[in-house]
Amino acid sequence: MKTAVCRRTLVMKVAAYVAAVAAQGANTPDGVPATIPNTKQYDFKSKINGQTYRLWINAPAKRDPAVAYPVFYSLDGSNLVNPFAFAGAGAQGAVPAILVAIGYATDDPELSHLLRVVDLTTSPLREFVSETKAAFPAGATFGGGDTFLRVIEEEVKPFVQSRYRVDLSRQTFYGHSLAGLIALRALFRNPKAFSTYCIASPSIWYNNRDVLSDEAGFSKRVKEEDLRLRILITSAGDEQRPSSNPLSKISRMVDNASELAGRLASLNPASVKVTRVVFAGETHNSVMAASIARALRFALAPE
Repeated sequence: MKTAVCRRTLVMKVAAYVAAVAAQGANTPDGVPATIPNTKQYDFKSKINGQTYRLWINAPAKRDPAVAYPVFYSLDGSNLVNPFAFAGAGAQGAVPAILVAIGYATDDPELSHLLRVVDLTTSPLREFVSETKAAFPAGATFGGGDTFLRVIEEEVKPFVQSRYRVDLSRQTFYGHSLAGLIALRALFRNPKAFSTYCIASPSIWYNNRDVLSDEAGFSKRVKEEDLRLRILITSAGDEQRPSSNPLSKISRMVDNASELAGRLASLNPASVKVTRVVFAGETHNSVMAASIARALRFALAPE
């Protein structure tokens, strides 16, 4: 009986869809703005640093008001690959969750790139060697990462929690490249802010690896406090090979990440669980989609 009712409901939905398309006309030769299913977009101006941010929030279509859902925070939302990936978060291997991509209120990729450089770097750039200069746009400023982490903790997270019922024990932070650098900074300095850290191709090389200056303090906390953390560290198999990008010669993207994963995994395996993944055949840019897909399954696996 239940199967018959579901079949009738589906038939009715198909009929309604056909009628709606016929009513509005099937052809759209000039195109129309695209939408992301179950996603809302919010712009807000930070009171902390004065920057205007854009949030894309994807929530389960049929939320149970009695359920608190995990939250997955992703940086570089302006690249759009993250919100599009979020639309498939209900796929096999991931529990329903609230997915938040953090970016900027602009459609200009060059401006977005300039804004992300200041937000995702841990300190002012001390010197421009020729290889490092090639990695950044002209006119970039650096070192606003700690302030940006305050924006996330003091403004973004309360904004989300005021609109959605959140499971505070299951919050994830994802970042790729420079965003992976700032995610590592957050892990070292404020590990209890999230229960899961997904650190993809982190730019550990930045400013002579100064992000690692906090590693000893973090290691001490792991041994002295009850930290329950899950950490995923990923890389692209081809991002350290010699290439036309001069930065590949000095960045040690794969080696730095592997060495870091090894050190963290040895701290206290009972409380800090570290998973290391290298995506063979991917480059630094192409790996972003693969890394966030893996991060979603890693962070949102059924308990």
